[in-house]
Amino acid sequence: MAIATQDVSEKAKPKPLPRVRLELVDIFGRMAQGLSFPRSVGEIYGLLYLASAPMSAPEIGEALSISKGSVSTGTRQLLALGFLRKVWLQKERKDYFEAVLELGDMVRTAYDQIFKMRAQNADRRLTDVSETLADEKGELSPEEYALIKERLARLTKLQKRAKQFMPLLERLIK
Repeated sequence: MAIATQDVSEKAKPKPLPRVRLELVDIFGRMAQGLSFPRSVGEIYGLLYLASAPMSAPEIGEALSISKGSVSTGTRQLLALGFLRKVWLQKERKDYFEAVLELGDMVRTAYDQIFKMRAQNADRRLTDVSETLADEKGELSPEEYALIKERLARLTKLQKRAKQFMPLLERLIK
């Protein structure tokens, strides 16, 4: 009887991912981190990108050794970005997910929803900091004011250069 229970638990364990898949999943995880997303978001996408069939949330969690909460949050973010889609499987009550494989669509979505938005936020923040600097000029020493003003001017110049490339990027990805 103990042997049968042991056999059942052996079967219930997920099969470890091959090294090449782990390395690619790791790359996707690091890319997500570089874009300020949780690593698990990239790992989920990487796992599904390499999957030959849709996977359920429990299967994703087991394969990546991450919590249900991380799987739920990650799949929601990826669905919202359009990087995953839900798939209905006949006679299954669970949600299944598959990766959107059209990388061009993903790049366009990422540009519109991530990069463009961050550039606008950075622009707004630099404007706010410039206004704060002007408001607090009397409270700062002349040296401190000059230093902050000079550094802020550098950041503003960099931001303007980056904005000049945005139309070019848009033409390339659209």
